[in-house]
Amino acid sequence: MRSQYSAPFRKGQRLVFAREIGPLPGDVPIVWWADEPCCLVQGFFNRGAELVRESTAHQESARLRCSASPELGPYTSGPRLLGKAAPRAGDGLVIVHEHPAGVRMVTSREQGIVGERIWRQEPFNISLVTDGRRIIVRDPRGMALLCHDSWRLDAPPTSWSTGPLRRATDPAQLVVVDLLDLGDSLLISTPDTYSRWSWDGALLERWPGPPKESMAPHLVAWHPDGPVLYKTIFDPATGRWTCGRSGWHLVIWDLKREEERSLGPSYDWPRGARSPDGRWLVVDRVAQGGRGLELWDLSTSTLVERLPTRRHPVRALAFAPDNLHIAVASGTEFFVLRVVA
Repeated sequence: MRSQYSAPFRKGQRLVFAREIGPLPGDVPIVWWADEPCCLVQGFFNRGAELVRESTAHQESARLRCSASPELGPYTSGPRLLGKAAPRAGDGLVIVHEHPAGVRMVTSREQGIVGERIWRQEPFNISLVTDGRRIIVRDPRGMALLCHDSWRLDAPPTSWSTGPLRRATDPAQLVVVDLLDLGDSLLISTPDTYSRWSWDGALLERWPGPPKESMAPHLVAWHPDGPVLYKTIFDPATGRWTCGRSGWHLVIWDLKREEERSLGPSYDWPRGARSPDGRWLVVDRVAQGGRGLELWDLSTSTLVERLPTRRHPVRALAFAPDNLHIAVASGTEFFVLRVVA
């Protein structure tokens, strides 16, 4: 029996349904592509997270769970989950949850919990990324905090510090808007810059972002030729930034020319991914004709195909290294689409 969630994506002529991976046990997935598609999901009732990875060797998905309260049942509420991350290799999982002493970080691999640390902080949601040894955390103030060797119980105690990630860019303050795991490095976006850093905290590259405006742009998908942004645009006719429901556009920001190219309004927060070669963009958004999954050829700025999805929005997606396959998390389903070039 076909899933109601994946059914709308089986009708494409250029975006073709390739295969099912399996159900997702929660919400708010983060998708990336290692050797195989991976998806990070927030578990039921904010108890923990689960890493779902396609396993072609076993013809089923491999799953790694990490919970704040593993002794509780799957439908029992536990400490509130504040953040989650997994290394690109898909061999570990880290969560941060509320704790009576502040917040608690738990790192886990297949053999179970391998490390934990507790520090004083108000229990706000935080974003974090990891390469499987080091963990970068964006705290509620927007600062980047670096923690080394958090996956080893025998590692010497290390304190949280704002370290080289902050001092190398601005001695006064670095306000971090987004953290993004790029595999061999990480991306840190601020209100007016994008910068690529090594996991040891060395600045590798930096690019200027769009001109400052009333609202900071939101990063939809990253590519070194041009990130995909969700932002307001400048209207030369009025001399003002656009506003209102149709004022937010899907935009390609050219890092080299420092120019933007609008792909039209988006009436809801879009989800998207750009292929490694930069040609293809797959994005789920609400346009004037309703919600749909769109395939764009950015080499010609052409909308190639649009699949109406209605009440089945895509939560996250990622391109494979071959530029043709896309891992998609939609509702409670995880599957793969293919671009017919």
